[in-house]
Amino acid sequence: MINELDALRLIGERFSGSRNGVEVGIGDDAAALRTEPGKLLLVTTDCQVEDVHFVKSLISPEDLARKSVAVSVSDIGAMGGVPRYILASLGYTKREDGAFLEGLMRGFESAEEEFGVGLVGGNLSSSERIFLDITVLGFVDPARVVTRKGASPGDVIYVSGTLGDSALGLRILRKDGKGGKGGRLAERHLRPEPRLALGKRLADGKLATAMIDVSDGLALDLKRITVTHGVGARVGVERLPLSDDYRVLAGEYTDDFYGPALSGGEDYELLFTSPPERRGEIEKISDMLNIDITEIGDVSHNAELAITDPGGNEIALKDGGFVHSGS
Repeated sequence: MINELDALRLIGERFSGSRNGVEVGIGDDAAALRTEPGKLLLVTTDCQVEDVHFVKSLISPEDLARKSVAVSVSDIGAMGGVPRYILASLGYTKREDGAFLEGLMRGFESAEEEFGVGLVGGNLSSSERIFLDITVLGFVDPARVVTRKGASPGDVIYVSGTLGDSALGLRILRKDGKGGKGGRLAERHLRPEPRLALGKRLADGKLATAMIDVSDGLALDLKRITVTHGVGARVGVERLPLSDDYRVLAGEYTDDFYGPALSGGEDYELLFTSPPERRGEIEKISDMLNIDITEIGDVSHNAELAITDPGGNEIALKDGGFVHSGS
């Protein structure tokens, strides 16, 4: 069975040739297309598949629809863009009824208002499992677009918010259900918050040299903006931003305290690099938006990811991050 990383590599090699109007193609959070002077069209797609990305009994139809939009518009924010329109493809089984569809519609209406997007089309299909596939169209100034490529040795590595809450929240939901403890962690999993305003501020100020949203885990996504492009990263686990709930409850649900924060995925925080002399500007944006932004490491010359313990010793990851299909 082919895994996700091998599939992406093969697809990128096959379809990476230049095409008219394509400013950024396969391999980033979204494609960037030049459709008119002074503006780039950003296009991205993402899906939520039953028993892969969600468990039906643990999420309401409303939250499922909202989450499917949130994780998709997050990719637009990670490139400094503004989402505008969405298309939704829904696969449903014989088990779903009118109440399920009505719940989805309420979730889409909520997402439209929250993220400033409009649902303009899509597709319906019968399926063996529920799935929601969301395509997002957004826009960005060509001079402001931020990609995964651009980090330089000496750049500071930052991440917004806190890490690992979603992965730990999912563990809690699976073990204890919706009525269990760790409600705020479960909420982080069920209702992620894409950092659209932060992404745009960083892009408008040309503060981020490379950026990605943390969807598959900090370690794997950090490699995507460093190692993949010929530079490395050094991160200290003691610098990772962890919520109070995470610190209190992690030991009850995992024997690897930092595991969910490093490799859990679905945080949808922004992970980015920036020159050290721009620290003051980033601090101002953090204060202005009331979003914590934490320095977690530095970009290095060697094209490898080094995770260190508080004593500076390199540690091995138990799990590299969420990769679809195969090992």
